[in-house]
Amino acid sequence: MCAKVNTAGLTTRELMSLFDSGYKDFAIMLYRTYIDDSADGRQELVMVAGALIGTHQQWMKLRRKWKKRLKADGLEYFRSTEYRSLRGQFQKFCDPIRYPKPKGSEAAAALRNDLDEIIRTSGVMGMGNVIPLEMFRGIVARPEIKCRLNPDPFAAAMQAAMRDVVMYIRAYFGSNHIISFVCDDGPNAHLYLKIYQDFKQKNAWLSDMMKGLAPQDDKLTPQLQAADVVASISREMAMEYLRTRRKVALKRLEGSFYKMSVWKPETVLQVAGWQHPD
Repeated sequence: MCAKVNTAGLTTRELMSLFDSGYKDFAIMLYRTYIDDSADGRQELVMVAGALIGTHQQWMKLRRKWKKRLKADGLEYFRSTEYRSLRGQFQKFCDPIRYPKPKGSEAAAALRNDLDEIIRTSGVMGMGNVIPLEMFRGIVARPEIKCRLNPDPFAAAMQAAMRDVVMYIRAYFGSNHIISFVCDDGPNAHLYLKIYQDFKQKNAWLSDMMKGLAPQDDKLTPQLQAADVVASISREMAMEYLRTRRKVALKRLEGSFYKMSVWKPETVLQVAGWQHPD
């Protein structure tokens, strides 16, 4: 299901109440990003999906501290793309009078680091799912795979993230918890709903835990901004992995990042069936 009301700006508690979630149930923030070839910004290399898992209590703690920290520097919201380019909300740090070089980039980095610490101390848990597109497109072109797995890497990354989340909660907290998913209320919101519904249809054995997906405006939702951070960290790690083809060490959010999965050919074959582990 997807909420039919305008959910922009709701607190996590208000949002989760739409799905009859309890205080100890989980709300999952979903985010995705692309990695672009630095030599050609139009050349997509990898699809990255990020997810951030938290309970009512954890999200309320994060939301309160996140808004307070942004307000201290006069920012309305956080987006990793604007941080990296010092544009949008971070344009102020380019002011040569207030922030002579390198003061601007240092102030922006200090803000980002403080937000990382808010995520880390809130108790929420991050996950990343990375799909190298050249490999993925080559395999899903095979008819026997294409008929079982959506050839759109956006859908594949998001469904894999959903599956990782549900399996994590099922394994560590039990199957009696309700999971509410939240996505960005942008141009792709309708795609999130289709992807969510398709996943539930293919995974009926998990569907009882999955109680709904609702869109939120990421500019008004610190929880989604935090999920953007997780996707950005996955992006950074994936770029390094593609460059070195070696295992990448986590450099940010240590202790708050459950795993980052990089798809291999055998992963596509496994995910195509969304197999029951039993």
